[in-house]
Amino acid sequence: MSQRAEFCIKGQDFLAVPYHYRASGLDYVFLLNGVTTQETPYGSMVTIKNVHGPHRAIGLSIIEKPEPMAGSEFRFLRKQMGLTQRELAILMRTTDQTVANYEKNKTEPGPAEAFMRVIYLLHVIPKETRVDVLKTVTEQIRTRGRAKLPDLARRKIVQRWREGSKAAA
Repeated sequence: MSQRAEFCIKGQDFLAVPYHYRASGLDYVFLLNGVTTQETPYGSMVTIKNVHGPHRAIGLSIIEKPEPMAGSEFRFLRKQMGLTQRELAILMRTTDQTVANYEKNKTEPGPAEAFMRVIYLLHVIPKETRVDVLKTVTEQIRTRGRAKLPDLARRKIVQRWREGSKAAA
């Protein structure tokens, strides 16, 4: 299990108590703001402001961390890309059972983890940045023989994505 991760929306007041965002499927995610709770006759109703923003931030934090991905993180990324286990298996040229085993921590993803990090990154960054990312990954594979992004290149790519998403807003 990963360390506690906290996410917030810039410029908004913090909640008195961070919201433990269990619905993400990740035990360690807490939202510091952007959450409202309302009592209804059927129980509490939770609303998360711009849920796609925190999801994107969670996904980026998963692919940026140096530790191996947990199965729940693998599943989180797949779901954020809107892929079924079968669709991801086709992309990875494996079986849907293998993907299920990655997500249940029954099988180590090995190279599939690096592939998952790259395809998620390509999913969230602007189209005009994708060529630069692919060049970086290709160079990494050529020189080091593996697809994991080096820290500096990963930080540059994420920064370009953040700049691009601000411009689009």
